[in-house]
Amino acid sequence: MNSDDIAIMDAFAPRDLAGPALADRPERLMMYGAKWCRDCRRSKAVLDVRRVDYEYVDLEIEPHRADEAQAISGRTNIPVLVFPDGAHLVEPTNAELCSKLDAAGL
Repeated sequence: MNSDDIAIMDAFAPRDLAGPALADRPERLMMYGAKWCRDCRRSKAVLDVRRVDYEYVDLEIEPHRADEAQAISGRTNIPVLVFPDGAHLVEPTNAELCSKLDAAGL
């Protein structure tokens, strides 16, 4: 396999149009948030009521991971929710979050 073949394979690898390559996507929903954030508590409550399996990244305990959330969203706002399909939401309303959860089958 030559370098042209590798470049073509990389160019056509499955990707979300605005998201990461499949290898960079989380296996399950990830949420970046903090206890002091009202929107984070509200989104977390939606996930808990719906019994969604997710990884919660507490930015108060792991402040160095805020850079990850910002790299994903391009913003400093939280919560940042990252879905297994590579899509993300920032400060979603309950309706937006539920709609995405339904579409993702979560």
